[in-house]
Amino acid sequence: MAMRFMCVSKLGKLFSIVFLAICFFVIFYNNRSHYQSTDSISKVELISNDLTALQRNKKEAEKHSIDSRIIKQVVEHGSADKTTMPPTLTPAVDDQSSAEGFTIVGEGLRVPKGKDKNFLFIKTHKCGTSTLVNMFYLFGIRRRLNFVTQPWSRALDIEMTLLPPRPGGHYNFQIAHAKFKPDRQHELLPKFRTFYTTIIRSPLKRFNSAFAYYGIDRSNKYDEKGEELSLDETINKWFDMNEANLQPTNTSCAVQNVVNGLSFDLGFPKYMERNGTLQEKIDDFIADLAQEFDYVLLTDYFDESLVLLKEQMGWKMQDIFFMKRFYTTDRSRKDSRLSQRTIDRIFKYNVVDVQLYNFFHQMYKMKARAYGKELLDQKTAEFRRLRLEFENRCFNKPEDHLASFNKEWTLTEFGEREKSCTVLHMRDVVLDFYISELQVTEDFRSPNADEMMKKWAGKHNPMEEDERDLVMTIQEDFDGHGVDQDIS
Repeated sequence: MAMRFMCVSKLGKLFSIVFLAICFFVIFYNNRSHYQSTDSISKVELISNDLTALQRNKKEAEKHSIDSRIIKQVVEHGSADKTTMPPTLTPAVDDQSSAEGFTIVGEGLRVPKGKDKNFLFIKTHKCGTSTLVNMFYLFGIRRRLNFVTQPWSRALDIEMTLLPPRPGGHYNFQIAHAKFKPDRQHELLPKFRTFYTTIIRSPLKRFNSAFAYYGIDRSNKYDEKGEELSLDETINKWFDMNEANLQPTNTSCAVQNVVNGLSFDLGFPKYMERNGTLQEKIDDFIADLAQEFDYVLLTDYFDESLVLLKEQMGWKMQDIFFMKRFYTTDRSRKDSRLSQRTIDRIFKYNVVDVQLYNFFHQMYKMKARAYGKELLDQKTAEFRRLRLEFENRCFNKPEDHLASFNKEWTLTEFGEREKSCTVLHMRDVVLDFYISELQVTEDFRSPNADEMMKKWAGKHNPMEEDERDLVMTIQEDFDGHGVDQDIS
């Protein structure tokens, strides 16, 4: 009996040892697999993983630890002095030394299924957004998507009364001018199903465009004797007169439309209410935007940015066709050249925009390199060719036409038939009204459409018959053919 008990006891110990060995092996294998997989993925994916983990953990200490690493990792590829160096002159990333770890291509950039038709676009000022919004409106009209909009208004304050989506649906798109207020926008367009994006522009180019567009150039271009100043002299005159108001602490809309306008549109003023140095506030601001936005387009790489957007969203080439609508020139100035001193002052007063642009410029480079430079160049060339062919088929252009769309263009026979030509060159304020009526009337199908129009439209007139035909034709064509229909 004693012998049998000893055998059983030894057998039990043996099983225990075997069980512990198996547990140790499983733990070791899992850890080994984890580190192997971490080593094998790209830095782009590591940043994405960090951001995903960050969203799950709201502890402030961990947030700042991860944010600092993200900023440091990208800025190391950029300028040494990120507050003053011209964004357009930021040193290029060395492709040979930094290519390792950035080699995901094609499908690797695709967003999760479901986000391809749920889209938030923050429309920044003076970044080519008037060209983009018609493209987005056409995408939404074709698919009967719901827009975040205020009834019959081109303005959008998401804290005010909004037009409801179609019954049984939810909001899919936001593209109207609106400040970025993430807490509220998360309610309207939850991050788990929505692709967040915006567009930014080199602060130097954006400043020059805004300086002319908002009339500052025109109202300051003469000296005390009535003689016309050069653009360089005009800008310095305005800086000298307004230097006290040009600090980032000034959140006046009149100033921010010209100075640090990108940061103003994307929500920087609320960061000025925080404790800490200006640089700490800027770092927090940029890090938070890096978490919020899935992708940031650059006006300076307009076509390439659109191609990368298309690839990520799984859209068709025709989904990103556009027509240039507005074009700000130098207002025929005698001399529009800028001195280095003036350029330095522009960067000085746009300190937040400069750092914002430098960061997302590097992020764009990383994404472009991850997709593959040769492939991106090929796709961009194909896009430019197809878009221009489509534009030329839509319109009769005078021989001396400008690079951007102008009212002298007339529709060709093809353009009369292909209704998307008309939508792409409409004023966006008209399309704002179209969107309102489409949501209220459920695409002209609601049995109580007249009652709903009285409730929401107020004094605004409904669409004319030809306008309804335009929209219905676009929707019916898409129902029958999608965007793969023959447009030849």
